Amino acid sequence: MPDISSATYTPPGVYVSDESTPVVTPRGVSTTTVTIIGPALGYQTTSEVLTVFAASATPLSQRGVYSTAVVGPPAIGAPVVTTLAGVTMVYGEDYTFEVVAGAGGAATAVTQIKRLSAVEGDLTQPSPKGLKDGDQVRVTYAFTSATYYEPTAFEDYDQVVATYGQALVSVAPTSPTASQVASPLTLAAKIALENGAASVLCVATNPAAGDYRAQLQAAYRKVEADYRAQILVPLFVDGAYDAHTSTNVANLLSDVKLHCETAAADGYGRIAFTGVAATYDNTASHDQLALQQASKRLVLCYPNRLLLFNSAVNASTEVDGFYLAAAMAGRLARNPVARGLTNQSLASFSGLPATIAQAMTRTFRNNLSKSGVSVAEINQAAQLVARHGVSTNMTSVLTQEISLTRVGDTLLQMMQTGMTNAGLVGEPITPEMTINVKSSLVGLLEQAVSDSIIVSYANVQVRQLSSDPSIIEATFSYKPAIPMNYIVVKFAVDLTTGDVATETTEETV
Repeated sequence: MPDISSATYTPPGVYVSDESTPVVTPRGVSTTTVTIIGPALGYQTTSEVLTVFAASATPLSQRGVYSTAVVGPPAIGAPVVTTLAGVTMVYGEDYTFEVVAGAGGAATAVTQIKRLSAVEGDLTQPSPKGLKDGDQVRVTYAFTSATYYEPTAFEDYDQVVATYGQALVSVAPTSPTASQVASPLTLAAKIALENGAASVLCVATNPAAGDYRAQLQAAYRKVEADYRAQILVPLFVDGAYDAHTSTNVANLLSDVKLHCETAAADGYGRIAFTGVAATYDNTASHDQLALQQASKRLVLCYPNRLLLFNSAVNASTEVDGFYLAAAMAGRLARNPVARGLTNQSLASFSGLPATIAQAMTRTFRNNLSKSGVSVAEINQAAQLVARHGVSTNMTSVLTQEISLTRVGDTLLQMMQTGMTNAGLVGEPITPEMTINVKSSLVGLLEQAVSDSIIVSYANVQVRQLSSDPSIIEATFSYKPAIPMNYIVVKFAVDLTTGDVATETTEETV
């Protein structure tokens, strides 16, 4: 663009130049989703109306159907076939199932229903109970589809129940110490949603993957490159892997820590909230477990026994520590990115068992907290609150405060997606390229300040590397919001009242 105001003559005319710089519209960073990984009921149920024939089979709409009863666990009933009038048909007499194998194994197999006739070989005859060609029947059955064990996002708890089964049993078990949890994945999702998570990403562990440790490892791999999986809650359910022993719990903690740290190194920042089973043998106490792991990406919650009310049986039941982890994760997801968990109330639980509450002295809780255990306690208002939202790495305030780790992860993701969306990579490096990169970066940082993710930023520098001129390097520093953990109030007793007493002596003459 010529300088028309300069002393140099510029002839009249139209002068056009491109002054545009990249416009970066940062995509919203998903910080309100909690990823729950653990066992579910193992199957879904459905009911559908089909027309049956003797000469041809009619396929059921779902794949992976359990055409016969399964002993379990979990125990799964055989399909039930009735007429629309409610008359129950008999398998092997009135109808039969034919299974066509799928390419993906049992989960992709197609199940078909065919009418049988009372007279062998005569397809025109009705079944023993009068089922004829063209009649409609209602088939109620259980199935596990190929997508059952894949990561699935939910915002509605009813949909979680429809997919993974009811959270708690509807009939009290005969043993008072027996678990009343029917589907751990459903219950953890319920607790996370109740505590404020906008959505849950559920990953059901697949028994076909091996023992429970192998099942969790396989589930972690499914979310390795998923940006939604920022807050993880693996459910260390005691079962085939004996998740009540110190050695095995340490293995499970190490696995999820390694997953989070590896994912973070690849640009997928995440934090895992963990808790141990109520049956944990405490050979290594919680403080020892935390000191062993020492990771800013791992939160270990205590206590591992809490009370939860089951309205179906009108009684409270004890649940495991990983459900407390789901509550803390849900509460963190509800908070702004820069807000941690300290002094935050936790919903879903009706209290703590008496033996746990009595053992939680101030000295005991202090020892857990200083070791990197995130403790939940009952406050003076009889509320269950997070005492101090810490990670298992207590080296410094930058590692111990989970809010600071979350801020760094969120900012990293904003930079990654925002600068990618700017469309600069692949463009020729012109003299204006460093300015374009800087303006894009500053736009994202301003957005981070506006969203209260960071307090401020400074020292934004952009340069083209001489060692490799295809690289534009940008650097900056930022100030996160440091959580205020302590208010120190000092007071003293002042015995000075300010009142002065005067006595008058009278003499009598």
